[in-house]
Amino acid sequence: MDAITLGPLLLPYSRLPGVLALILLLLVSEILDKKHPGLARWGWMTAVIGGLGGRLAFAAMNPSAYVDEPWSLVYFWQPGYSWWGALLAAVVFSVWYFRKHPALRTSGLMLLVASSLVGLLTLVLLPQSDTGEQLPELLLHDLEGEEVKLSSYQGQPLVVNLWATWCPPCRREMPMLESYEDDERLQVVLVNQGESLLAVTDYLQEEQLSFANVLLDPAQKTMNEYSAPGLPATLFYSAEGKLVDRHFGELSRGQVEEFLRRHGQGLDK
Repeated sequence: MDAITLGPLLLPYSRLPGVLALILLLLVSEILDKKHPGLARWGWMTAVIGGLGGRLAFAAMNPSAYVDEPWSLVYFWQPGYSWWGALLAAVVFSVWYFRKHPALRTSGLMLLVASSLVGLLTLVLLPQSDTGEQLPELLLHDLEGEEVKLSSYQGQPLVVNLWATWCPPCRREMPMLESYEDDERLQVVLVNQGESLLAVTDYLQEEQLSFANVLLDPAQKTMNEYSAPGLPATLFYSAEGKLVDRHFGELSRGQVEEFLRRHGQGLDK
């Protein structure tokens, strides 16, 4: 499992270092604000600027993810951050801020270092994802009732998305996934979990979504195969059929573009 389940919410391990560093920064700066007036204001401003720096650095490495929808840069709840970009932005801003407020320099820098170390240490200690696994020989059915082996999609970069019609984040990411249907750089395979053929086809028709590869898994064998803690769940495979990454929770275009940048076959969109 690569995520923490918080009731209906999923917190991917990849976000945990940033979340812990952010909580420490904001909590301690608020506590110390009475003794060091202005520290809480610096903490909140550093958090915002660090987040913005992390997003902009990620966007610089994956510009195609934001060309058509530049406003999605401010969708801060979606994944797509660079930890080094966030840290660099926080450090540069803090150096500038403490020149104007020298009384906060010692306490602020100590808190920034402590928060950064907590985040980096968490990043190092997190369990690594089980990558390198081959596409499983799961036998599923397509919308025509034909048997399909999941392993039959090996041959080009592959995104396998586990979803359900009742799942709000699944529904939000569907239009983005559909936009890759005509993209020669990858295949997208949707594997519905636990629902009937009628429920799936009705939903796709109502939302006017068209996918070439939609599979049904009423027994949720795929979720068990990947030990998915919830939906949506997305698996990324190389052209050789090797698992190279996985993500639990809502997917962003930036993640797909980063996958293509690292594991694509040199095709331009």
